[in-house]
Amino acid sequence: MLRVREIAARVPPRDGKGLSAEGVDGVSPRGAGPARLIALAALGIALGSGSMVLTASLVAADDDAGIRAFYVEEAARKAAQLRAQHAAYMPPRASAYAPAAQGWRLPLLQTRPDGRIAHPPVALNPFRQVARKETASRSRKHQNGAVALAPAPAHGVAARGQTFCVRLCDGFHAPIGQLRAAGDMKAHEALCKAMNPGVPVKVFRAAMGSSGINDAVAADGQRYTALPMAYSHEKAADPACRPAIVQAGERRISLLRDITLRPGDSVVLDGKVSTFAGSSTWPYSRHDFRDFRTASELSKGQRRQIDEQVGVSRMEAEAGSVRRQMRVREARLLDDAVGSDALLRGSLDPVSHGPVRQIPLPTRNP
Repeated sequence: MLRVREIAARVPPRDGKGLSAEGVDGVSPRGAGPARLIALAALGIALGSGSMVLTASLVAADDDAGIRAFYVEEAARKAAQLRAQHAAYMPPRASAYAPAAQGWRLPLLQTRPDGRIAHPPVALNPFRQVARKETASRSRKHQNGAVALAPAPAHGVAARGQTFCVRLCDGFHAPIGQLRAAGDMKAHEALCKAMNPGVPVKVFRAAMGSSGINDAVAADGQRYTALPMAYSHEKAADPACRPAIVQAGERRISLLRDITLRPGDSVVLDGKVSTFAGSSTWPYSRHDFRDFRTASELSKGQRRQIDEQVGVSRMEAEAGSVRRQMRVREARLLDDAVGSDALLRGSLDPVSHGPVRQIPLPTRNP
């Protein structure tokens, strides 16, 4: 087995001193050390500058992405606010009656930017969406092979219809109005009792499309034809069953609480005709009624028909003629040159011509 051993070469001695080969190889030329340091420093500066530029660009890219997302979210939020404002201040929808079951709200909380009171949202046909859903569900069942059943009425439709106030003592019935919702039944019952004080009454409801009172049903399920005194008022009159006559100054039903009023209904009070213009609040106010001749809810033919039937123009013309005659007469009485044309109650002429009775008077002799 051979062993190799490295032996350092010797350089010939100079000036009495010996140098090894390692010492010769390890000696660098003059100036090589500072140049290497400068190169290393330049390389470090370049690497540091590159890392700083790369870090700044990454931070800027992240910042740009965050700002863009912020602006997108801000634009979506503003668009949602604008939609909510437009929905809150939409123009009022047409309503033919005072809305029921809307709850009590302060009118000041429903004001528009221009200061006017906003009309509460009223669905003209609240059962349309329910009917569409039920129609779609029935069509799906029919396509799946299910047995087609009779269409069920939408929620709330069964409670609608014409209401009648019925006197239980003789069966006399009078229509009250259209029942819009089940919550209006209490108001109809109160109106029925107010019209018949001291008389037992009950409210019956006829379904929509019904011909009359025959199909009317009460809240307890009793039909009008099942009453013991049904149609008794047509056979004989019972004076004890009639309500008391309204006395002067007596108030039973306030017109401002009449739930049967609809825009365009005309009411005659003290010889004057007022037309209901509609209202978004209940009870109504006097400002919701206007003269029928200036009401936009009535046509020209309807105004003429009301005037002919009530005779408002005729009565006003007669009253104006009487006032003119009174003014003329007062002017004549104030003029001294014009004699009075008042008729005397007595007369100087005898009523009948008959024999004259002579009464002798006693005379004295001179």
